[in-house]
Amino acid sequence: MRQRNLHFTDVATLSDALSSSDIREQGARARSILVQIFSAPTDRQWIETVAGEALRALPKAVVIGATTVGEVADGRTVVGTTTLALSFFDSTDLVPVAFACEPGEEHAAGSRIGRAAAGGGEPPAGLLLLATPLSLDAAQLLRGIADTAADVPVFGGGAGDYAVMGRSLVSLGTTCFERGAVAVLFFGSALAIERRTYLGWQPLSREMTVTGVEGTLVRTVDDGPAFDIYRRYLGIPDDRNFFLNGLEFPFLFQRDGQELARVPIAVEPGGALRFVADIGVGETFRLGYGNPSMIVAEARTIQDTMSRFAPEAVFLYTCGCRRFLMQEDADLETAPFQTIAPTAGFYTYGEFFGQGHGLHLLNSTMVAVGMREGPRIAQGAAVPPAAELPAEVADPYANKHSRVVSHLVHFIDAVTRDLEASNRELTRLSITDKLTQLSNRAMLDVTLDKEISRSNRHGETFSVILIDIDHFKQVNDRHGHNVGDAVIVHVAQVMKRMLRDCDTFGRWGGEEFLAILPNTPSDKAEQVAETMRKAVQESRVPVVDSKTVSLGVTSFRIGDTPALLVGRADKALYGAKIAGRNRVVRL
Repeated sequence: MRQRNLHFTDVATLSDALSSSDIREQGARARSILVQIFSAPTDRQWIETVAGEALRALPKAVVIGATTVGEVADGRTVVGTTTLALSFFDSTDLVPVAFACEPGEEHAAGSRIGRAAAGGGEPPAGLLLLATPLSLDAAQLLRGIADTAADVPVFGGGAGDYAVMGRSLVSLGTTCFERGAVAVLFFGSALAIERRTYLGWQPLSREMTVTGVEGTLVRTVDDGPAFDIYRRYLGIPDDRNFFLNGLEFPFLFQRDGQELARVPIAVEPGGALRFVADIGVGETFRLGYGNPSMIVAEARTIQDTMSRFAPEAVFLYTCGCRRFLMQEDADLETAPFQTIAPTAGFYTYGEFFGQGHGLHLLNSTMVAVGMREGPRIAQGAAVPPAAELPAEVADPYANKHSRVVSHLVHFIDAVTRDLEASNRELTRLSITDKLTQLSNRAMLDVTLDKEISRSNRHGETFSVILIDIDHFKQVNDRHGHNVGDAVIVHVAQVMKRMLRDCDTFGRWGGEEFLAILPNTPSDKAEQVAETMRKAVQESRVPVVDSKTVSLGVTSFRIGDTPALLVGRADKALYGAKIAGRNRVVRL
């Protein structure tokens, strides 16, 4: 495999480059040729002209393309140009697949691509996918591929339009699609593909929950208009520049063990946020921000891995928000790949990565793909330290943007951690009884409401045990309140040890306690209560030597409110006291 990258702004420059003897010789020798067009202009005629020039010079080439939010040529970020990545394969076969796709047809289109990948013979070594996420549901497209070609590794990106958010294009040959997908399947036992991805964004805000979704619209977050979080936390207005102002602050969340980001592209009526990728109701997230230091460090790890793989070509599909964040320092992330192998790619509106159920539409990430034919012949070139990348880095004022941003992100992260720790402690104090460190009455009330709701919804039962320390007033009268407090703490700890981790146990008030036992019928709860009674009776209580408890047991019945349920347990407890105390009564 051999790789040549070209970037240009006019047809004459392209034509001259394609007519060089080197490219024509490579084309004549190659078994197959892949040409990827990464175009800043979103003009159909321009893309058709470029593709026509490529096919005129290399008639057997598979020519595909995508419009961009920036181009990568020889590892460097370039803008306002068109880049051609020319891949000459010695033993690999290429099968292109392309479909126009109207809204609602995405899964079917993905299934057709997947069937082409899985349809007989040796499975492909990989699938390169380009699509138009502004005009179709790319997540459904990927699900269609995953459902029909689960074992095929997928990589690629969503076409962009330099943040206009109007239209993007993909192409196969001289045919452009404003709503569609283009895929290339790679077949060949000698072809090795190394795929890596990384994020480099870190959470900054508190955790929030998506509560209302319609397609790729997130309508509500924590039951309020989704847009309000950008206005409240970031001061971002709802205007024509919302995408540019908000693209550095994606939703960050976990799905299938993977950290994902989602970038909002527009504000819709009612404060809904539109995304190019799916987010589900109930998913929790934090607003995130890119940390340039983390990005460069993670890039270095991927570059080291790629160097050991020793590719003959590297392709980068990287989110446009990374270029927006890194600005003049974007090459700190991309340029080292060129020291390993010829590197080209584009800045995207979403990245495609994974296989099977792990195939996702990503945001804010970089996908790096290395390819070679045959075994690793030589170690890739050593990657220079990130600090040495641009020659001007010796200037102490160089890379100031990324360094300042990294320090600010670190500061915000530290402040956020401090606030979260304080909030966790305040929350703990608000639901914890100060004396016993058990759940307090407020927490027990909340738990009762949840268990009643769950039992009504799923038809499950649960039980409660109401406990009172026998003759406790005599302890306070004879020994004082300090001893009384010690008795309460001791008895509480003895009883708590008799309960499961899933049970809730707390101080109901004074010398009374309540245990809430999920998924437990009343007869089983009665047995638990008896073990609690025996444990207290057999324990040695501070100062007073021994103490007993009386316990009332009941289980949830349809129609019960917390007051009815606990009232029945209190009636059972009263029965235990009337019967002589130190016993269990169940109603």
